[in-house]
Amino acid sequence: MYTCEGCGRSRQGLFFGSGIGDAKWSCWRCQNADQKELISSLDDRARGVLNRDADGVHWPYGPNIYVQMRADLLEWADRHDLKSGNTGCSSGLHWLDRGRCAKRECQGRPGFYDHTTTWLSRTTGRPALVFNQPYSQVDPAEVWESISEYPTLAAEVGPESWYGAGTSGVYIWNDGNRSVAVRPPR
Repeated sequence: MYTCEGCGRSRQGLFFGSGIGDAKWSCWRCQNADQKELISSLDDRARGVLNRDADGVHWPYGPNIYVQMRADLLEWADRHDLKSGNTGCSSGLHWLDRGRCAKRECQGRPGFYDHTTTWLSRTTGRPALVFNQPYSQVDPAEVWESISEYPTLAAEVGPESWYGAGTSGVYIWNDGNRSVAVRPPR
């Protein structure tokens, strides 16, 4: 819980505004009608993208409290034709490669794993992406080395990330499960 800009109390709420340092916390009681409408609209847009239960949308870490990250995540997921995926696999690589974790000893994760999420193709319904958003710069060779035993996987490292805060995007794709419409030119 954070201190609300409106009432000064520590209550549940969300950060509104762009940028982690510039966003202002507003508790559920102090949110204005436009803020509530924005939250409702983003929750509606999350249908078919993120999992939900009786308590609502399961926003990943970051978008769970930052409204702008929610909007950025949904635009990113639309652009890449993705929806949230789940795996018990620590690295997500076995799941991405085979659709399930084929090893029991998959505890190791490379150093660039941060703000890690797993994604399915909306078109194929199959595991398509393990996405990491580390704060540090990542050497693409390190990423390629981490997936070298998986010939079906490909990697990209770039500045695009919905988490923001100076993070970069580390994409580990299963190109065979990736939507054809969003594949980059080769």
